[in-house]
Amino acid sequence: MSILSLQSVRYSYSNKYQTVEALKDVNCSFEQGLMYAIIGKSGSGKSTMLSLMAGLDVPNEGDVLFRGASTRTLDLDTYRRNDVAMIYQSFRLFPLLTALENVMYPMELHGVRPRDAKKRAEEYIKSVDLTDAVFNRFPSMLSGGEQQRIAIARALAMDTNLILADEPTGNLDSKTSRNIIALLARLAHEQGYCVVIVTHDMGVLDMMDITFQMRDGILVKE
Repeated sequence: MSILSLQSVRYSYSNKYQTVEALKDVNCSFEQGLMYAIIGKSGSGKSTMLSLMAGLDVPNEGDVLFRGASTRTLDLDTYRRNDVAMIYQSFRLFPLLTALENVMYPMELHGVRPRDAKKRAEEYIKSVDLTDAVFNRFPSMLSGGEQQRIAIARALAMDTNLILADEPTGNLDSKTSRNIIALLARLAHEQGYCVVIVTHDMGVLDMMDITFQMRDGILVKE
């Protein structure tokens, strides 16, 4: 059974010049244990699709289903906090918190005791191929690849099986990009995560299980 699916999803938005039909009858599903990519030109609708999957809005028509329940019926704040982990191109780490504190943060929001959160955060950081040398460093003291790994560790700390990533390698060199994608693929294949990334990086598509292409709001399976 899919963890997330889109059924006949349509979404449009308006500005002072025009109404844009961003998604046109999109149907697809995503399963745990697999790595997915959504590719397409800028403005094709892929980021809009990811935002609906992340619960930032609901479709004009159709449904986004998480474990069979429409996001229309869910408390979207709770869904975003508890059920979906987002990874961004810009990392979005808290600059005044150490790497360890950044990873502890979502656990502390859920009431995990600081001692337990610290221990688990250390384990998550090591699981993304970093050492204890980074624990007490601030984001500005880390390389781009290290910051992205901390962002991934923080996503793992949310304890959900669904990871959505918006251009997660956009600020990284090609070697680091492939290492990050390999890490996400390992989370999917070895730990049962469902990982969905929006990307312009054609150099990592060979590492995907399934690739979708968005063309003018229409989703096509590659």
